[in-house]
Amino acid sequence: MKVWIGILLGFAIVLLAGFLICLIGAFDVAAVSPPSKMETRIANFALKRSVARRAPRIANPMTASPEVWRAGLSHFKENCVMCHGAPGVDESEFSQGLNPPAPDLTLAAIQKMSDGELFWIVSNGIRMTGMPAFSPTHKPEEVWKIVSFVRHLPELTDEEQKALSAGMDEKTHHGESGSEMPGKEDTGTAPPVTPKK
Repeated sequence: MKVWIGILLGFAIVLLAGFLICLIGAFDVAAVSPPSKMETRIANFALKRSVARRAPRIANPMTASPEVWRAGLSHFKENCVMCHGAPGVDESEFSQGLNPPAPDLTLAAIQKMSDGELFWIVSNGIRMTGMPAFSPTHKPEEVWKIVSFVRHLPELTDEEQKALSAGMDEKTHHGESGSEMPGKEDTGTAPPVTPKK
């Protein structure tokens, strides 16, 4: 009985300490502050267990084929490449401010996830990471095509790399054109586009 009381008391102390840390604002929520090793370990552990518990245990119903990859590439270019990048395609500038950073989807840790786990993540997103849920805007078959394309990422062709990077380096960068920062002065015309070097 004393053991259980001690465990409950210890648990209550940890909860109270966590509450006090939040109450006094000691927990730094700034995206520029890297998370501690303990925070990273706890978050990764919770993420893996949560996804494993909720992901459907089925294989991708979309057969891997050039047609499916083309459809997946279209969705990936529109929604994913700016944060995750791809082989031969850099992510956008704003993604460098994400904390935690969007993972490289060609990594073994990502590629060894089950189809169901990838489907669940793309469909539902991961809160407090910048990873949005795509189920409100995409049909399940479209999400499965994205999953198929994610599997195909390590083997991208030169043509697919060009398709993903098309337009990525043509966006205007703040201040690089020599004009005022956006929002400083409304002239009614779009600022000139400065190619990335």
